[in-house]
Formats: sequence, C-alpha cells, structure tokens
Amino acid sequence: MAQIKLFIGYYGMNNIGDDLMIKVLYDSPSYVFLQGENTYDFIASEKQLILTPKPLTKLFQKIVHLIVLKAKGCNQVVFGGGTQFSSFSKLFTQLDTFLVILTCRMLNMRVTANAVGIGDLSKRNIFLIAAFKMMKQITVRDQTSSKKLTKVNIENKVVKDLVYSLDLVPLSVEKKYTLITATGSVLKLNEKFTQNYFKFLETYIGEKEKNIAFCVFQSGEDDYLYEVLKKKYPNLERIELDSSIEKIQEVFSKTKTVIGMRYHSLILADMFDIPFKGFSYDDKVKDLCSLKNMPFHAT
Repeated sequence: MAQIKLFIGYYGMNNIGDDLMIKVLYDSPSYVFLQGENTYDFIASEKQLILTPKPLTKLFQKIVHLIVLKAKGCNQVVFGGGTQFSSFSKLFTQLDTFLVILTCRMLNMRVTANAVGIGDLSKRNIFLIAAFKMMKQITVRDQTSSKKLTKVNIENKVVKDLVYSLDLVPLSVEKKYTLITATGSVLKLNEKFTQNYFKFLETYIGEKEKNIAFCVFQSGEDDYLYEVLKKKYPNLERIELDSSIEKIQEVFSKTKTVIGMRYHSLILADMFDIPFKGFSYDDKVKDLCSLKNMPFHAT
C-alpha cells in the first residue's frame, strides 16, 4: 500500500513549472496543499487542499489539516520544488514555515525537501535555520543553493530539477520558433529589470526576425508582456502552453532557440537539446546556464 504524504509547494497557481514538478512528485493516495485556486485532473479532488490567502487563517488551516491528515495515516510531508526558503520572504512567512514543520515533528511526521531552491540566507534567519534543522533530508536543484545551506551548516545534496524526470520525446517536425519567456510577476514590480530585459532580447533578436513566439508560463502573471513585446516585434505570435506532456512536446519540438527568463522554459529547452539564453535575478538560472555553457544575463 502506498504511503500517504502531503506535498507543499507553489501548487495551484497556474505556473507550468510548478505544475510539472507536482506531476513528478505526486503519488496516490497523497494530499497536496494548493496556494492558488487551479486544481489538477490527475489528483482526486478531495486530496487537493486549497488554502486561503489570509496569512493567519492559512497558518491555522495548515495546522488543522496536519492533525487531520495524521489521523488518516499521513506520516510524511514533502516540500517539493520551487524556491521556497529565503530571508527575502516576509518574517511571518518564515515563522509560518517553522511552525508548520514544528507541528509535523510534534505529530511524528517525517519532513523532507525535494529539489528545492534557496534564496538569500544567513544565520540570523533563526526561523528558517531552525526549520531546516528539523528536516530529515534536504535536496536542492542548484550548486548556489547548496553552498548557502552548507555555509550555515545544513546538510544537503544537489539533484537535478524534478522536471528532468518527465518522459518527453521530441517530434519529427520543423524547428522554426524563437521562443521568448518572461517572469511577469518580477518585471511588473521593477522598471529597471524590465528595461534590462528588453535589452537582453535585443541582443539576440533582430528587428526583421520572423517566427518569434511569446509563451506564457504563468497565466495571470506573464500575459501582459505579450502586448508590450508585440509593439517591439510586430511578427510576434503568442503560443498557448499548458502542463500536458503532449502540448509541451508539440511546442518545444518546433522551437529552435529559447530566449527566456522562466527557469523551466530553459530546463525544457535543455531536455529537447535546444540552445538557450537565460536572463534572471535568480541563482538557479545562472547556475543552469553556467552548467550547460549557455549565455546568461543578470537583471
């Protein structure tokens, strides 16, 4: 009989990268905390626990769910994928993580982190450090994250990103698209980053280039950039993508290069043996570009 687990991450937020990671991680009859309202057709509806956006209520929800799940036989909690631990997060968010893991330990539930990312971190982040020390195992998806944990004496292991575990097969079709991706949630809050992003695109895309496509990786966050970029590149198409294996194979089989900010657009490019150029403030993008000898531009 399969072990009952609870998966915690940035799930339910219409982000293709996170949706693909939960596809890799999830096994029946486990449960998933959803941070947003979109649900998954490969997980039974009663196993998808939608959390409120209100911080205090959400913490209470989590603790109640943990107690109920323990009674149902859940003995393992998995923080899976995504950059989930950083001192840049609000203090209450760090406290929330600590209290959730403390509750798990009090309930004798095993806590692990699987292929996560680590943001800014120091010994002064007492809640995060204490949370890490209560985990039984931590794996991270990039060398920089590993160094950050090692610096504060937290044992860890570097593994490949979870999406690499997907069985993706290139189709025999013409490669024609230059695929653009952007992290809209970051760019909309920082004008300097946005202007640098435009310069990054100009470095690799000529004004007369045809077959340029913009791909939304997080619905509701990246969308607005299509209209902005359309003014700069009149030939720009919009390609709809979802987390289905068939759609990903269709789109990336037609792609000849990826010029992107979305980390998992670069992961998928690598899996389809497509050259890529990365742009980001995030260590995971920098490390991937370095590992694969691809160009990287900082925000």
